[in-house]
Amino acid sequence: MDRASIQNARLENTLSLGKVLVTGAAGFLGRNIVRKLLNEGCSVRALIRSTGLDIHHDRLEIVTGDVTRHADLVTACKGIKTVFHTAADICLLGGVAASRSYRDRAWQINVEGTRNIIRACQSQGVQRLVYTSSVDVCFSGKPLPDMHEELPYAQSPKSIYARTKIEAERLALAANGRGDLLTCAIRPDGIYGAEPNDMIDRFCEQLHRGRLLARIGSAEALQDNSQIDNLVHGEILAALHLLPEGAACGQAYFIGDGEPMNSFDFFRPLIEGLGYQFPTREIPAGLLRPIVVVWEALHFWVGLPKPMLSPHELDKISVTHYAKLDKARAELGYEPVKSSAQAMQECLSYCKRGSGL
Repeated sequence: MDRASIQNARLENTLSLGKVLVTGAAGFLGRNIVRKLLNEGCSVRALIRSTGLDIHHDRLEIVTGDVTRHADLVTACKGIKTVFHTAADICLLGGVAASRSYRDRAWQINVEGTRNIIRACQSQGVQRLVYTSSVDVCFSGKPLPDMHEELPYAQSPKSIYARTKIEAERLALAANGRGDLLTCAIRPDGIYGAEPNDMIDRFCEQLHRGRLLARIGSAEALQDNSQIDNLVHGEILAALHLLPEGAACGQAYFIGDGEPMNSFDFFRPLIEGLGYQFPTREIPAGLLRPIVVVWEALHFWVGLPKPMLSPHELDKISVTHYAKLDKARAELGYEPVKSSAQAMQECLSYCKRGSGL
């Protein structure tokens, strides 16, 4: 089969998803799923809350709604066959001092919002639901090299985000096979790409402010990130495998670049490419941990600004945790479509444009 025939077959396969709803469509992942589906010929309904979506297409319908309101999701799901649920509150603080309002907001969006989309899917005859979870559902700050999908959920996660994603993933997977709905969960880590996104933008902001004075933790600590094109590819593959007796039904999959590396080495192309010196000094994570724990507590107790790194984020960059992609490869046919090296060169160009270099 020649390349054009393979491309046409792939596009026809994607069209089998029918009309698609993407929640959180104005977010980084959501808007990229929308773009990819439109490029492959799908009709898409994009659910946004307050942030606009600057995508224009005759097969795109943009609707306003809130995942915490069940009625909004019932309306959004009418006539839909496949849902990508990406809406989430990225609440990376935690600890016993976390305020009731902080916890409640995260719970309402991440857990009750997922419960609402499941109920709406079931009432409106949606056939497939891909839930975007997180690698954090298995990570509680202890080394986890070669994570796999048989691992139990984390027993003591340090962020409200991880706690709520665990509960939401449980709901999503438990809904598989109830009525006509088939479900699965995708677990990314460190989502990044060459356009506005928190991971790259936040790092560059700290870099420009001169705050990269030392690397934190051991250079031996490894993590695998999820470049946006790789993640979108994995999400769509998962949806295509949500068929009766399909491999993805009721399953969770880690999706990443497949290139575990130290967090500071990962950012090296940006550091050096933007004209900064790669840090040679190292601060042991153990020295910072009690500081950020107290800082996080004081943020909630007395209104101190948020710590530059939460205890959860400190663990993320200083403790080895990365997943094997064997299950996604074997059951979904997943392979990263873009290498980390290529992706970071694209990110460097994006950062240079943003800084006027």
